[in-house]
Amino acid sequence: MGSRVQFFSRPGLDAMLEEVKAGRVATVIIKDQSRIGRDVLEVGLLKRAFDEYDVRLIAANDNLDTAQGFDIMSIFRDVFNEWFVADTSKKIRAVSRAKELSGKHHSTQAPYGYMPSAEDKLVWAIDEPAAEIVRDVFKMYISGLGTTAIAKKLRARGIKIPTIHKAERDNKPPRKKIKYSETHWTNGAVISILDNLEYTGVAVMQKISKKSYKDHKAFKRPEEEWVIHENAHEAILSKETFETVKRLRQSRRKPSKTGDLGVLNGFMVCEDCGGKLHLKRQVKKGKDDVRLEYNYYECKNARQFSEFASCECHAIKREPLEQLVLEDIQRIMKLVKKDESGFVKMVTATEDKERKQSVKKADSELTKAKYRITELNRIINRTYEDNVSGKLSDERFAQMLSDFETEQTELRSLVAELEEIVGEANTQTENADRFLRVVRSYTEPTELSGEIVREFIEKIVVGKAEHSNRGYRFKKQRVRIVYSYIGEFTDKVMEITRNR
Repeated sequence: MGSRVQFFSRPGLDAMLEEVKAGRVATVIIKDQSRIGRDVLEVGLLKRAFDEYDVRLIAANDNLDTAQGFDIMSIFRDVFNEWFVADTSKKIRAVSRAKELSGKHHSTQAPYGYMPSAEDKLVWAIDEPAAEIVRDVFKMYISGLGTTAIAKKLRARGIKIPTIHKAERDNKPPRKKIKYSETHWTNGAVISILDNLEYTGVAVMQKISKKSYKDHKAFKRPEEEWVIHENAHEAILSKETFETVKRLRQSRRKPSKTGDLGVLNGFMVCEDCGGKLHLKRQVKKGKDDVRLEYNYYECKNARQFSEFASCECHAIKREPLEQLVLEDIQRIMKLVKKDESGFVKMVTATEDKERKQSVKKADSELTKAKYRITELNRIINRTYEDNVSGKLSDERFAQMLSDFETEQTELRSLVAELEEIVGEANTQTENADRFLRVVRSYTEPTELSGEIVREFIEKIVVGKAEHSNRGYRFKKQRVRIVYSYIGEFTDKVMEITRNR
């Protein structure tokens, strides 16, 4: 019986089976067959084990006594018992699904930063003390701190971990045993906060599921299968902040030994090979024993002294590049604050008159196509009824049905194309609005910080340096700045002066 699956393994049953195998059991008496299990296969194996060890099985309510010989009805009872479990599971899933589709959570366990509201425990309200910690976690990550460093800061501040906070708030004992101290934040706890999309005010359903009533092991569904409801509860964070952190986590790099990566580290890419540029330092002795320090970003695939270099040398001096980026951010912020509507028009300049007319036409055609699909469904139903009643021959019905379904297939394909055209135009305007919200949340910066860079910049494309016509000491280098949401907005050629 060692092959039994975990679903059917129970301490009491396991102990009884050990007694059966040891030959110390003659008879097993139960109320009915469902008491030993509701899985046809496993109950069958259990009965076979009883037969093997000459154990008599009596199920009082089912009038089953194996001493009286084989009872064929016991097999049907096992099947019905399993069907009952499967049917109950199906109904529970249906109820949960109905709640999820309505936007309601089916559990009162809200994530850290939220709590069940007083009016409806399935609707979340903001738990402000915890919500402020959530905001701090996101701010710290955007400023450049990693998850481990954030956990250390929370421990140093004496912030109680989510389990303890919830227990004290609700005046209940903790739901699980605390392994360390009440303020011992872990890397995993910080990551779970940074990964939680629900802090933006959306309800995420069908994120975790189980295969069946037999297999209780939970698994995470792919994102495309999630059910998401907008504005399900009050947001703790803006969507822009969450998306910034998500983007940063995908390109995170470990800090150097000195702890300074440079504020632009991780955002610069080589124009030729697409490799990342990372901060490099070099100290040399010049004339009169003067120490010259070189601070620059260099393509990871273009190490000058590496035999495995796969790209020509792409390096750019740190100070002038960071100054250029700061000045460009200042320039854009001034443009926005001077004339927001003009800035939006500038960003969406690709939408000329002809383009706008095309989008308007696509939107109109989309409405008509959707209406026609719905209309065809009604026509098909009426045609089917005419065929059943004898008003329409089978041959004629088959031909008409084929024509209608062909038209529907073509319309669905057209709808997909039109939705893409309309969606692209809407996205462009929405992204411009998102960028405006980011700009509004900042005053004009006087220095370039990691937080500013992470909020505003998507990437900086760096080209190869070329000698300037001003002489050997002068070089020109192309730099393209791609901003979050609005894309490429700056294409400049920097002139760099070499150190003496």
